[in-house]
Amino acid sequence: MDCPHRLSCCPSYIISAIGDADKLRVYVRIVRLLLEDEDSVQAETYYNRAALLVHSTNDRETLLQFKLCQARISDYGRKFLEAASRYHELSYVGEIDEEERRHML
Repeated sequence: MDCPHRLSCCPSYIISAIGDADKLRVYVRIVRLLLEDEDSVQAETYYNRAALLVHSTNDRETLLQFKLCQARISDYGRKFLEAASRYHELSYVGEIDEEERRHML
């Protein structure tokens, strides 16, 4: 399989066999990897899939990662006011490392 992003090529039958909370974690991980690779278009595709499942978990870490992805995608999409609002909201979260919170601001 010729694909630059190994995780994003996960066959659909594998993804469909796991629960919604696990799918959300997989999609958020894919979004994070794609954003690290600066592929915001593909990342937004997987972000939209994750957005449909965000209600399926109460896992704080997954929700924080999802919100950070949301902020970064807004940043890449030049929606700076929306991105700034998300970063500002995340900067108040105590579970995020102090250095990362400063970086967000």
